[in-house]
Amino acid sequence: MMAKQPNILFILTDQQRKDTLAAYDPAHVCVTPNIDALMAQSVTFENAYTTCPICAPARATLQTGLYPMHHGMLTNSYNYGNMVQELPNTPDLLPHQLAGQGYLTGYTGKWHLGSGVYAVQHDEYLKHYMGNIHFAEFDKNFDSVPTTIGYTGDDFPGHGFGGFGFPEYKQWLADQGKSVTIEHILRGYYEGHQAGQITSGVDTSVDQFLIDRTEHYLKNFQDEGKPWYFQLNFWGPHEPYFVPSEFLHKYDDIDIPEWPNWQDTPGTQKPRIHDLKRGNIDTWEDLVPIIKHYYAEITHIDYQIGRLITWLKQNNLYDDTLIVFSSDHGESLGIHGGLFDKAIFMYEETCSIPLSYKLPQQTSASRRPQLVTNADLFSTILDYTGAPAANRDRDGQSMRPLIEDKPVAWPDTAVVECSGIGSELFSQRMLRKGHMKYVFNSGDIDELYDLKNDPHERTNLIDAPGYQTALHSLRLAMQQWMIDHADNLVYEFNHLRLPLAERRISNPGKPFSWE
Repeated sequence: MMAKQPNILFILTDQQRKDTLAAYDPAHVCVTPNIDALMAQSVTFENAYTTCPICAPARATLQTGLYPMHHGMLTNSYNYGNMVQELPNTPDLLPHQLAGQGYLTGYTGKWHLGSGVYAVQHDEYLKHYMGNIHFAEFDKNFDSVPTTIGYTGDDFPGHGFGGFGFPEYKQWLADQGKSVTIEHILRGYYEGHQAGQITSGVDTSVDQFLIDRTEHYLKNFQDEGKPWYFQLNFWGPHEPYFVPSEFLHKYDDIDIPEWPNWQDTPGTQKPRIHDLKRGNIDTWEDLVPIIKHYYAEITHIDYQIGRLITWLKQNNLYDDTLIVFSSDHGESLGIHGGLFDKAIFMYEETCSIPLSYKLPQQTSASRRPQLVTNADLFSTILDYTGAPAANRDRDGQSMRPLIEDKPVAWPDTAVVECSGIGSELFSQRMLRKGHMKYVFNSGDIDELYDLKNDPHERTNLIDAPGYQTALHSLRLAMQQWMIDHADNLVYEFNHLRLPLAERRISNPGKPFSWE
């Protein structure tokens, strides 16, 4: 039992594969000494999943404790199919719940949960199709940036595209008498994605800027003498992979082993919709420079995290702080024949996420095998502040008993949802139970993987004779999860995948009436 409320630092990377870290892949090539050292003093979850492998839905889950189907940000803001474009400011949001427990709350870095009124008013796409947009009476509940929903800190609306365009970053550079230079840009490997080299030095990078901002706010919080929660959100290693030369050169002479799932098992059938994310890469050698930029950006982020941890120790904050490390989702980066980005496929590289908790005074590592999701993060953070269960448990539940190795009834399944991305609407659900993984692709072929015998998901077993009993059991488990979590997709799932006699819920409609 903690003697007092801990400070809480939540470090969130964007689109980081968990196999870039030694805690998940001891043979990994990516250089991350500071994160590895942090996780050597942390409780690490081996089987953590995002609720959705897309930025805005996953990030809204962190602020609400809800699955996307319930908070309404089904895909990225201002994409087709998104029900909620600006995260509504409700009393249940994480910063308000934290404030109710006496916490100071801070935020810097990537947001991607709304663009704010000004940005919407000046959005060229909306202006073209809707004319001038007037929001003189715009409700603040629908003007979503961190400081309008309860945080102290920085407002970087929208996606941010690496953070390089924000005036606060440009002013930070100007105050140092510096400017940023990005050269040797690689293009053409997938849509508008880019990789490049920051040749003006690490001290001109956005990541360095974010650490400076974090230290600024934490110093102010320390002076106030109250417990605090601070969320540091890196834009990387999400593309554009713009990396300082110092870190890119670390990979000059390093060989990058070919992914075990660089190619699928010959003859296996995979959903055709995956082709939407297939890049312009013909050989492994073509892919290696992109991977090196991605790894180098992770190494750069690791360096910046090391700077922050050193600062915490120097200011006597490290031992009193609960440090959470995770990512919103992963990255495909060429798997399964050249897939890039995320969404519309449910592979481990994109859906399974790194997750660790370093408790105050903790000095050793331990691991947990349970299936958890980032919906559980909301409940866990609030549990450590002393919030009652009625305020904290929504679609997830607190991991605190798991972290502290205490008995608790815990679900034996984890589910990931997706509703499409960009202009492509496509309903999916992934269910993991034991070593089996089932993916419901509503308008395409389903997928079934045996992660014990095929950890890299090269062979789709959906039609394999020896797995039909397991498949049926997983489909029934999916139906039950949907019922338990009020997932309206259950009606379509039942109709498409279950015989009538086994549909535990149906939608016959109300009797006709003129009244």
